[in-house]
Amino acid sequence: MITDSLTAFSCTFGTAEDFLERNETDMKHIPHTRSSLFLIELIIAVFFFSIGSAVCIRAFSQAYLMSRSAQELSFASSQISGAASAVRYTDGSAEALSEYFPSARADDSGCLIYYDRNRRPCSPEEASYTMTIRTEQDGIRTDTFLSMTRQDGAVLYELSLRYPSAVTAGKEE
Repeated sequence: MITDSLTAFSCTFGTAEDFLERNETDMKHIPHTRSSLFLIELIIAVFFFSIGSAVCIRAFSQAYLMSRSAQELSFASSQISGAASAVRYTDGSAEALSEYFPSARADDSGCLIYYDRNRRPCSPEEASYTMTIRTEQDGIRTDTFLSMTRQDGAVLYELSLRYPSAVTAGKEE
């Protein structure tokens, strides 16, 4: 019985020495295969983390741009609102507006107020934002157009007003 099993063993695997030698070479390949699988797994994990970080960076940059745009819009609407109140309760001239906006400059089309990148009044050379106030009197009414633009010409905020002129408002009283 033992001889039969040895014969079957030697038919299947060859001699015992061949079996041991083959087993040693197989053992040498097993750790190599496992390390290859680990490296492939690691590469795939790094790939997915890279994709995830790229998505996060894009989301954060979009959030920053949206925040900056919202800050600009808030600044523009606040300044335009203040200027609209000043125009409504004065005659809308550059001289009258300079009381509320000391940096206001008269222009052919109306009044210009310049702001730097920190949103403080400044000279035209340093300007990053420009508020334009144009007022037109048409007999019994006054039309005023206010706008805030960026240095590149992009309009941040616009407002049009129409109200009774000071001359007609005085007659009604």
